[in-house]
Amino acid sequence: MSHLSTVLVVDAPAVTVFDIVADPGRSPEWQTLLAEMGEVAGRPGGVGSSYVGYYRVARRRLAGHFVVTAAERPTLHQVAGTSTGGWVRWTTLIEPRGSRCEMRVLLEYELPGEIVGSLFRRLTGNRIEQEFHRTYERLRKLAEATARTEPTPIDRGDDDARTSPAGGSGRIATG
Repeated sequence: MSHLSTVLVVDAPAVTVFDIVADPGRSPEWQTLLAEMGEVAGRPGGVGSSYVGYYRVARRRLAGHFVVTAAERPTLHQVAGTSTGGWVRWTTLIEPRGSRCEMRVLLEYELPGEIVGSLFRRLTGNRIEQEFHRTYERLRKLAEATARTEPTPIDRGDDDARTSPAGGSGRIATG
């Protein structure tokens, strides 16, 4: 089993980052190894929703079937995925910090045997790590650009952020 992780400070609200991560339709905008998205079932970002993504790994097209296993807007999004001979668990924790947030990502995975057994095992692992970091740099830039163009919660008439494309209560405690 392999692990990758990163921590980023994003100059965007946690809810903006969560909504991008939780929406499989936006994945091609930031996931660098993703070649294309397949079927999406259920409410995007909702626990139990699922989707298929086709990834380029070691010059192969790898279909990943993902199910959202935990989601709590805007702080937690987790998916479990399988492919022929491999699996992944992808956890994103988002800590609000005013108009910014800190995002912690943990990716645990096992590649299919034919990829691991290839002569390119070391190169594949290094490439995955490089692409992992490129992916999250793209996500950071996308979230920051999105935050600059989004109306504020007050402009939307949504000052307690009860609704989202990803669903969930998303309530912000006031007091």
